[in-house]
Amino acid sequence: MTIRIGRRGTLALGLGALAAPALAPPAWAQPRNARLVVPYPPGGTTDLTARLIAPKAAEGLGVSWVIENRSGANGVVGAEVVARSPADGTTLLYSNEVLTVLPFVQRNIPFDLRADFTPVARTVSIPYVLVGGSGLAPPDMAALLTALRATPDRFSFAGSSLGSVGQLATAALWQKLGVETTFVSYRGTGPAMNDLVSGAVSLFFAPLGPAIPLVRDGRLRAYCVTSASRQRVLPDVPTLVDAGFADMVYEGWTGVWGPKGLPADFVQRANAAVNQAAAESSVAARMADLGLTVLTESAARFEAVIADEITRNQALVAAARIQPQ
Repeated sequence: MTIRIGRRGTLALGLGALAAPALAPPAWAQPRNARLVVPYPPGGTTDLTARLIAPKAAEGLGVSWVIENRSGANGVVGAEVVARSPADGTTLLYSNEVLTVLPFVQRNIPFDLRADFTPVARTVSIPYVLVGGSGLAPPDMAALLTALRATPDRFSFAGSSLGSVGQLATAALWQKLGVETTFVSYRGTGPAMNDLVSGAVSLFFAPLGPAIPLVRDGRLRAYCVTSASRQRVLPDVPTLVDAGFADMVYEGWTGVWGPKGLPADFVQRANAAVNQAAAESSVAARMADLGLTVLTESAARFEAVIADEITRNQALVAAARIQPQ
């Protein structure tokens, strides 16, 4: 596979108990201001969902969260900032499932996801959609599969980062078709989408949210979604299961972490506030419009998901023969 770099437990505090007892002042000194580090450029799903949830979550905690975009090295730069910060609630990370894949696709990761971070809350699950430029010849998924089998060298696939759901889905599709094309890794969804629209790359397994407006206005063509069932926002677009790949279901997610050693009281309060913010009617409605599903889980559940996905993704990367870069 050719890869080159493009330019550029149960909810501890139930939702019904989020009033005074859940948000009462902690025994330790809670910061009044904090930064929420998003390790990707503005415009992608991670950044968008952070900006939807952060204001209401911070309000629930009685603090101010300032979003800071620190992109670079496929999310590693921003994540390392948080891993090396004091565990006092003043610096938090808002990132995604890529962190559970990076150790297997990228060399010299300067932190260990389980040893150096405290999981706080998962926020949304993210379906992906295979999109191509409006000028791409195949009109539908069946025609695209035929063209990929016959002339794979005509196509290139973008990826929002190494280790993304999009990269795993791309590698799996190549395996299914017995082909190999070019994979171009970008520093986030926004730059990848820009090159897709311009025609610099052919195809992109993209997070559904940022792709929807470009599909609706005709600048991109949607070929399939990676979820188990069709999406309400794109009802005429088939799934990969519909296309004959029963085991190809891929979804991403976003979440909040702190440095290792974050006080348990803060984790509990922040988890409750994030869950409450994500489930608030206006936020949940906006998420649904983007094809995203709000998650309201405990910090313990988040930690269990991370452990499961690290094991699964190590096996997926090995099966796809993806070599660390």
